[in-house]
Parts: sequence; structure tokens; C-alpha cells
Amino acid sequence: MIQVMTAVLAAVLVACGGAPSRPAAVPPDAAWGGEGKQGVFLKVGDHQGTLWQVQVWDRQGKVLGAGAFRLRGFAKAQIIPEEVLAWENGALHLKDGTWLVPEVPAAR
Repeated sequence: MIQVMTAVLAAVLVACGGAPSRPAAVPPDAAWGGEGKQGVFLKVGDHQGTLWQVQVWDRQGKVLGAGAFRLRGFAKAQIIPEEVLAWENGALHLKDGTWLVPEVPAAR
């Protein structure tokens, strides 16, 4: 009975925008963040100043972005998946209005 209720609860959470099942292409240490169809799997690595190493996958496991992302907005000591609002136009929008945008490599 407990297994049946757990399966039903998991199905309801996914239907309501909860975390989907992890695709094989998404590493185990990536966490789900965001809500509904705008949610993403996210792996946040080291940072230096306002540059964060980030990898982002959609719910099917397709890479949406990877590499250095610059924090635009409030300073943060860490980025946690619960802060993610959505992946929009190639950037992560966080709930406090902060954005993580891909860093453009310097021209040589």
C-alpha cells in the first residue's frame, strides 16, 4: 500500500510541475530547480567573484547551457536550485530578480 501511495504521490507532483524523473544524460549531482515547464536540472560548480560555473539541462536531458555564467543582480555566496524561477532566453532567472547570464569570451 505504501508503494502504491508513493507512486501516486510522485505522479501527482510531476503533473503539478514537480521534479520530473532524471534523464540518463543528467548527472546524479544535478538538482531540479524551477517550476513546471520552465524548470531545469542544474549543476552549479565553483565561482570566482560574479562568475559561476553552471550546467543546465531541460527535463528531457538536453543541454541548455554550460560554462561560465555572470551573476547580474544581488551578490550571492551560493546558488541553490530552489532559487531558480526559469530558464529564459539562454539565462537563469532567479526568484529574487537576479540573473545568471552566459559570460561572453573576451575578444582577442
